[in-house]
Amino acid sequence: MIELPIGPPVSVDDYLAVDPRRRWGKKLRLLKAYATGRPVWVTWQVTYNCKYGCTFCTYWQNDFKPHEENSLEDFVIGAGKLSEMGSLIVSLAGGEPMLRRDIHRIVDILARDHFPYLTTSGSGMTPKRARELWDAGLWGCSVSIDYADAEKHSLHRGVRFAYERAIKAIEQLLEARTDRSNQRVQIISVLTDDNLDQMPRLCLLAQDMGVYWQVQPYSVMKTGDEGRRHLAGATQVLLDLKERYPGTFHTNRSYLAKFDAAVNDGIEGCIAGKAMFNIDNQMVVSKCVEFNKSEPCGNLRTDSMEDVLDRLHAAHAANTCTACWYSCRGEVEVLYTPRGFLDSLPSLMWQSGGDQAW
Repeated sequence: MIELPIGPPVSVDDYLAVDPRRRWGKKLRLLKAYATGRPVWVTWQVTYNCKYGCTFCTYWQNDFKPHEENSLEDFVIGAGKLSEMGSLIVSLAGGEPMLRRDIHRIVDILARDHFPYLTTSGSGMTPKRARELWDAGLWGCSVSIDYADAEKHSLHRGVRFAYERAIKAIEQLLEARTDRSNQRVQIISVLTDDNLDQMPRLCLLAQDMGVYWQVQPYSVMKTGDEGRRHLAGATQVLLDLKERYPGTFHTNRSYLAKFDAAVNDGIEGCIAGKAMFNIDNQMVVSKCVEFNKSEPCGNLRTDSMEDVLDRLHAAHAANTCTACWYSCRGEVEVLYTPRGFLDSLPSLMWQSGGDQAW
């Protein structure tokens, strides 16, 4: 576990003493940000540390010390600056966010004015921690499962019983929910070179568990290994699954339609820096997670949101990258097309099983 880091002298308790914005107020602010061309999605790397050893990622090689990563005070500062743009969807990622003992307090800070969403391997989840996360205002949680075969998933993730931990985490999250209509749980799968045949089984697993399912393709930017790219023909397989299981498979149809193009030629017109951006574990802002070292656009500890936005817009204008089709890019990008927006309405409006979620 990561101990609570030490950060700038900002009162977390005073920040949390203020009543959170009401849900519909946040939704209207999110829609306003979308309509006015402001960013709507932020990926915040809670920590770059991880106890797994996934074959498609190298973050597990990091060893950041507690004082080197964001403190709760940093999250207060960052959340306030994000609020200048509206109420945003904030994806809490890493690394493994559950390594932070204070992850529920991070969620509490962000949920005051935003929609915090957590992605985890399932490691570190307990019934108590699941309840703490929901009580803090977590909007949703994705648990990573890449193979329906338990042994293959655990081997792929570099840890014994990774599959069983993920399944247990999903069960704990479902059991701990306090508001089924506004607390989402889903399985997320990374499509690589050897698991296309697993996709139907993963979709059925999600259906059987009563959760959503989402898929995104591996990107060579994570490891440099070209051999892990998914095989041709994935688009049709996934679109067929979308047609058969629309209530479970909530990845946007317009996003899925470009999977083969992404692996073959790349997708131009990336909206990184315009509609979405990244904050790393030291408050450095960049157009996306892969450019925090090479193309930083400022630091939320010291820079104004206005200055950071100006640099993000400049980074977007100069962006020619076509290397990824991550969901944080593609799912947001297709919202800016009429078909993509319409395709996303069901997942925005309803929870699995027909409960209203939006």
